[in-house]
Amino acid sequence: MIILLAMERELQQLKLQIEETVHHSFLLKHIEKPEIDEYKLYFLHYILDKTKIAPNVRDQLIITTMLVQIALDIHENIPDDTGTDRLSIEMDSQLSILAGDYFSGLYYSILADINEREYITVLATAIKQINELKMKLYFMDSDSIEDYFEIRKQIQSLLIKYIAEHNQVNQEIHVIEEILLTKELINNASTYSIEVDIQDILEKQVNKTKGMIDMLPERQKQEFLQVLNSIIYQHTSSEME
Repeated sequence: MIILLAMERELQQLKLQIEETVHHSFLLKHIEKPEIDEYKLYFLHYILDKTKIAPNVRDQLIITTMLVQIALDIHENIPDDTGTDRLSIEMDSQLSILAGDYFSGLYYSILADINEREYITVLATAIKQINELKMKLYFMDSDSIEDYFEIRKQIQSLLIKYIAEHNQVNQEIHVIEEILLTKELINNASTYSIEVDIQDILEKQVNKTKGMIDMLPERQKQEFLQVLNSIIYQHTSSEME
């Protein structure tokens, strides 16, 4: 996926830096290469670019937040113990846990090195709440579709929301949350633990998100529409293959 925006070159440079940071020859022999969510990368850059933070510090904050996101994603996708080769799955699970902890721990070191210790607290608080939300989702006994997807939305956007609120750049955070939920609906529909008409929900979600984007100032409106359309195009393209 390529985000066709003016800041694309900066985003690609950041992505390369993240890939270099997470490269670990031993771990990558045994686990899948960590996936970098380019949409979340874009939104983090979008938010922090509105602050007076020096560009080099801004980039390090983006990288550390994405490391946390990668760690959370790895822990969420740890293989279960079902299957024929239980020993192999147990090894994969242990290495996935190790990789997630390793990538998560990197952010402490980077933030300490640039003397941005306050962000350690910001990210640690977000991690704690995300894990609580995942547990709430796992043990959820309600049949409310609205509650289910509200939790899903928070899990997807909470890291970005905490960074935005800490920097008092939260004017568009509600729209960002809805865009990321749209992406979540598209990418993870098959994993949901409740019975839903995903196409109906997705159509309503897209319409809701477009309505919120229409309320933004023209520049933000065009940028966010481009991101949303990229998500939708990716979905429709994969269906046609």
